[in-house]
Amino acid sequence: MDDELNIGLITIGAELLNGARTDTNAAWIGQEVIPVGGHIKWHMTVNDDRLSIESALNGVPKEIELVLCTGGLGPTHDDITATILYQYFGAEAEFDEAYWKLLTEKFAERERVIPESNRNQAMKPNIGEVIPNPVGSARGLHFSNDHFHLFAMPGVPAEMKSMMKNTVLPWINDKSDKESVVTTWRTTGIMESVLFERLDPVLKNHPKVHVAFLPKFTGVDLRISSDSQSSMEEFLDEAKAIIKKYHFGDEGTELEDALGALLLKTGETIATAESCTGGLIGDRLTNVSGSSSFYKGGVVAYSNPIKVKALNVNQSTLDNHGAVSEETALEMARGVRISMDAEIGLSTTGIAGPTGGTDEKPVGLVYVGISTDGYEKVYRFKFTPHRKTNKLMTSQAALNITRIYLLNGS
Repeated sequence: MDDELNIGLITIGAELLNGARTDTNAAWIGQEVIPVGGHIKWHMTVNDDRLSIESALNGVPKEIELVLCTGGLGPTHDDITATILYQYFGAEAEFDEAYWKLLTEKFAERERVIPESNRNQAMKPNIGEVIPNPVGSARGLHFSNDHFHLFAMPGVPAEMKSMMKNTVLPWINDKSDKESVVTTWRTTGIMESVLFERLDPVLKNHPKVHVAFLPKFTGVDLRISSDSQSSMEEFLDEAKAIIKKYHFGDEGTELEDALGALLLKTGETIATAESCTGGLIGDRLTNVSGSSSFYKGGVVAYSNPIKVKALNVNQSTLDNHGAVSEETALEMARGVRISMDAEIGLSTTGIAGPTGGTDEKPVGLVYVGISTDGYEKVYRFKFTPHRKTNKLMTSQAALNITRIYLLNGS
C-alpha cells in the first residue's frame, strides 16, 4: 500500500436505516482518516442481519484496501457482526478467560453482576487480532484476506472513536505514504455565502488548499486541508486576518468554551435574564469547566410579572412596548446585571413559535440585550418558524455578542 489509502466504510444497524438514529460515526470517520493519508471511497449502511452484512462484505469494490466496520459488537441478540466476520474470514472463536475475568472485575467495581449475555464479548478469533476498547466492554476485531484489511468497531461513538485514535488511525498512517494537513475552523455570526465571498480571493491564491464549507444553524465550520504545509500556513495567516471576528475556535471548541476562556482571562462576570431561550444560555455557560468563576446566575423570566418582580422591568415598558421589544430586552439585561452584581448582563426575549406571532411581531423575532456599567446595546434578529431552532440560534447570537464585546470592548 502506498500514497493515499482507499477506504471503505460499512455501518451496521437498523436504527441507522429507519431514522431512529443519525449516523454521526460515518461523518467523523470520514474527516479523521484524511490527515493520516486515507479517504473514504465507498460507504454502505446495512441492516443488522446476516444477508445484509454478508452482501456488503461481498460487494466491497476491488480498489478498496481497508474496510472500517461499525456496529453489531454488543451483547444483545441482534449483535451478530462478530459471528459473521469470523465465518467470512475463516476464523474460529475461542473463549478468552482472562478478558472475561477482567470484565467481571469491571462490573464488580460498579457494584454490578455481569450478565451471561456479555460472554460473547469475551470471545476472540484464532486468527486476526482483537482491538482494545479502553472505554467499553466490546473489543474490536482486525482481519485481512487477499483483497482488504478490515477493522470492526462498536457503533457506540465514544468507543469507536477511542479505537480509531488508539489503533486504527496509527495503522492507516503507517500504511499510507501520503499525509494531509487538516484543520477545522469554527465560525459564527456570518452566512456561508458571505464567508465564501470573503475567502474566495485567498483560495484562488492558494490552489493547493481545499476548504469545505459545513453550515449549520449556529454557524459555519471550515474543514481546511492541504498536502503542502507551507501553503496551508500561508492560507491560514491570510484567512485569519479576513475572518478573525467570526472565527471563535477550532474543532471541538464550542462557542461557550471560547466565551468562558475570555471571561476567565478578563476576570469579568456575567448574569443572564432569559425569556424565549428558557435557560439555554445558562445551561451552555455552565457546561464550561470553571464557570463558577464567571457566571453569577440567571433568571428565566418567562412571564411578565416575573420580569417586573425579578428583573425590575418597568410595567409601563411592558404596557407600551410589549415583552418582545428592544426596550424590554435592555431593562432585562440591566436588571439582572444590577441584581446579581455582575459586570455583564445578557438578556433574550422573543417569539419562539410556532404560534404567538403577529404581523408586527412575527414568529422568529428576537431581541438580545447586553448591559455593562458603561455600555448597553440591543440587537434585533429574525430567525426561523421553528421553536427549538430559534432557541438555539438565539443562545448562539447572545453568546457571540458577549464574545465580541469582550474582544472589542464594545
